Amino acid sequence: MRNLRFVVASMTLVTLPALAPAADDVAALRAEMQALKSDYNARVQALEARIQQLESANAAPADAATAVAATRPEPPPPAAAATSSASAFNPAISLILGGSYTTTSRDPADWRIAGFVPAGEEIGPGERSFNLGESELTFSASIDPYFSGTLTAAITADNEIEVEEAFFRTTALRDGLSVKGGRFFSGFGYLNEVHAHAWDFVDQPLVYQAMFGGQYRQNGVQVKWLAPTDLFLEFGAETGNGDNFPGTRLEDNGFNGATLFAHVGGDIGDYTSWRAGASWLTSRAEERPGGIPGADGASAFDSFTGDSDTWVVDGVLKWEPSPRRQLKLQGE
Repeated sequence: MRNLRFVVASMTLVTLPALAPAADDVAALRAEMQALKSDYNARVQALEARIQQLESANAAPADAATAVAATRPEPPPPAAAATSSASAFNPAISLILGGSYTTTSRDPADWRIAGFVPAGEEIGPGERSFNLGESELTFSASIDPYFSGTLTAAITADNEIEVEEAFFRTTALRDGLSVKGGRFFSGFGYLNEVHAHAWDFVDQPLVYQAMFGGQYRQNGVQVKWLAPTDLFLEFGAETGNGDNFPGTRLEDNGFNGATLFAHVGGDIGDYTSWRAGASWLTSRAEERPGGIPGADGASAFDSFTGDSDTWVVDGVLKWEPSPRRQLKLQGE
């Protein structure tokens, strides 16, 4: 029995000193936690007091402004803001009006380009005095994520409406490719794709009137590729029904004629840019009417059947140090 009691007493003496430090640590932690809670509550109360002070300070001016506004008549509701984006209408619509005043020493009815076969409807200087020029009405819109469409109707001074361009264009092809189909101005040269209202001259250059009877239009399809380079590089090809001078529509189901063109351009410094190009057009005519009138007024021939090939070299140089100082040199 003595041995047993001695063992128990020994265990008791050893255990009691170990429990005393643990109890002291718990008490210390509890005291620290209580101090943190007290500090946190004090800070929250201080912030709430500051918020109440700010709200009280702002309430007085607001009440005064409300009282003054109540004595004034209520203003009308603001008008809806106008939008000028292309998506304001579907489709987007644009109208170009043109006019001219012409004075000539010779009768415009006798005008012709000497030495050239009449190229369909020659433009010429037009009638004397004031004239309503060609006006253009254009509709354009995105068809879906892959295509866009454009329609341009030309309203002539003779009260005639003509479909000048009507085409679709791809918008989602990769690697700089694009496809256009329908009726459009051919992409050869520099000026042919530009509409009349954007020319730098009143009259179209004589080379277009003599060789094509005006701007060369294509009823067909066009493929363009824009190279992914810092230097502007563009290549294109077209084909269609050939129903434009110097060709004619053939008596078959195929295409007539083709057009190949390439353009290169870039910048020189901060104010100068340039572009140059080369193009080739080929088409075939079958029983195309017209001829060169002789001295007696008789035509040398009544119709023409054969091939026509045209090479075009073009270039343009632009210098624009400021919006009020510009210089542009172009030639084809």
